[in-house]
Amino acid sequence: MVLDIRDQFRQNRGKSEIAHQDKGVGLEELLVQAACGATSRERIRAVEQLRQVVPAPTGMDVLWGILDMDGDPRRLVAARMLGYHRRWLSSQSSLNRLLDLLRRERDPGVGVGLAWCLRQRNEIQEFLLHEDDHVAREAALGLPVNRNTMGSLLQALLESRRAPVERILLDKLGAIHPPLVRGLIEDLIEREGAEYSRLAALCARLPQVALFEVLLDKRGTPDWDPHQDARQAARSQALRLLGCIALEVLQRSPTVEFLQYLFKRSGEDEAFARRHVHFMRVALQSTDAPAGSELLEDLERLTEQASEVKVARMAQLLVELDSRLEGEAKARAAALLERWKNRSATLNLKIYHLQQGLA
Repeated sequence: MVLDIRDQFRQNRGKSEIAHQDKGVGLEELLVQAACGATSRERIRAVEQLRQVVPAPTGMDVLWGILDMDGDPRRLVAARMLGYHRRWLSSQSSLNRLLDLLRRERDPGVGVGLAWCLRQRNEIQEFLLHEDDHVAREAALGLPVNRNTMGSLLQALLESRRAPVERILLDKLGAIHPPLVRGLIEDLIEREGAEYSRLAALCARLPQVALFEVLLDKRGTPDWDPHQDARQAARSQALRLLGCIALEVLQRSPTVEFLQYLFKRSGEDEAFARRHVHFMRVALQSTDAPAGSELLEDLERLTEQASEVKVARMAQLLVELDSRLEGEAKARAAALLERWKNRSATLNLKIYHLQQGLA
């Protein structure tokens, strides 16, 4: 059995040990002990010693040479050494050498080790659909999410049938920078045949404010053009489908951050509030009590010294939110509405109509 020493490397990374340059002497013996030691204590001790070794060029030659020998029990340890000491990544020839090794690797354990060497490098995207499940999972774990890797990430999500890979990539989408969402949507529009369930799962993980701004914050999709070609028609259809998915996702499970964004925009922009009034009503019906209490604080803050027009818009939201509040928060909401009513007879009447469902 070949010892997976990746965790050992990670555990020891923070220790204040003094590394020394290896001159090719003793490195091979340590690799043998780490891979084939008679006891776990011996193997762990060898790993700890390897941790202190910073391979010089001769040592790197040893590691590359071992990786070129099929069946050598030290190959996984050598791969982990390369993954821990990654100065070689500055050399394009060394990077190409590792990519060639990984493309033809048949040992799953070594394949995972080689993929680990490429973590947070764009080159790892090539292996998201690797034939080995473990290598594909390691590639997903190590994938940096940026404009250059987004296409491969989407391809893997839409084509892969590996649940672990899908979960990892979906989690990564949840943390992407909002400016990337527009490019991602443009990429999705160009892809044909994607399953509805996969598109819905993907949209559900994207930053909600960015998803709303790209797909829903507009006055409508372009009118049907009888002169559009087949490609334009397909893009229009894909855009409408994604818009429907985004609408469903955002109304069903709005985050507090997204609702705070809607409140702020509604207070500042009357046209925005009118355009999305129905959307916000439905979204607020999906708000739970704790989130509703937090949103109530936002409404109080946003209406401090606000104009009556703005207060009226906020009152409409608060009346919708009221049904989701409980206990003290519900009492606070009622008190806030009363304060707003007392500002003028006009506000009193408008809020009364809202409460009675007449507005």
